[in-house]
Amino acid sequence: MSTKTDLLERYGLDLEAAVSKLISSGNWIQLLDISARFAAYSSQNILLLFSQACSRGFSPTLVAGYRGWQRLGRQVKAGEKALYIVAPKMRKASSRQVAPEEDFQVLIGFRMVGVFDLCQTMGDDLAMPPQPQLLDSESPLIPALVQRLIKLMDVRGFSVEFEPLEGANGLTDFESTSVKVRSDVPSLQQLKTLLHETAHVLLHQHRLVSRGEAELEAESCAYVVCRALGFDSSSYSFPYVARWSLGDIDLVCRVVRSVHHTAREIIKFLEE
Repeated sequence: MSTKTDLLERYGLDLEAAVSKLISSGNWIQLLDISARFAAYSSQNILLLFSQACSRGFSPTLVAGYRGWQRLGRQVKAGEKALYIVAPKMRKASSRQVAPEEDFQVLIGFRMVGVFDLCQTMGDDLAMPPQPQLLDSESPLIPALVQRLIKLMDVRGFSVEFEPLEGANGLTDFESTSVKVRSDVPSLQQLKTLLHETAHVLLHQHRLVSRGEAELEAESCAYVVCRALGFDSSSYSFPYVARWSLGDIDLVCRVVRSVHHTAREIIKFLEE
């Protein structure tokens, strides 16, 4: 019988094969959608959920532990097998580590935890969050988001200017620490472009990668953040991502990790 440690090692070894399927089956965009839905999860856990669920013929939507589903009025179906993710193993700090009146937890390792997807359960209907929708290009939400991104760029030492560019929707100049965004396009396109350039700053200012990898990372990150915010940039992002991926499996593996971490960082800043 396989232990949970064995499962973790096996899923790690299967990771390259699972990502390879993303290219051949067109599931790369599906994984980006999952990354947007599971913004609080690590990139490793997203890949673990995705590879396990896909091998069983479904895409993960909402996961919880066995008792978690029971608290929500649902029961795991008989015969369903758990999806395993990595969770931190904590214990209360000793009195020698912290003051007696403090309740402090210390990390002592990691463990495999079983969760189940919504489709593996039955019972009460859930009040599901609204699905991302394509919002009007002049949505009143967009200006505030743009201002927050400008603030993030300012924190990183970059200025942001909007002007009628030729031949590009956005440009990032690391030497002059400036970002330019095309001004004569709808506000949703401006937001998506600024997200793309923000990803370049966060990912590539101190990290040299190929042009293809940089563009794939930046646009994938922009798409994930847009989806998490409730905007649909697929009509622009999908062809862009397809253009730069070129079926490079190693490249895709690297992008999965960097995109999710950076998208989560941007979303956290915007939510503040």
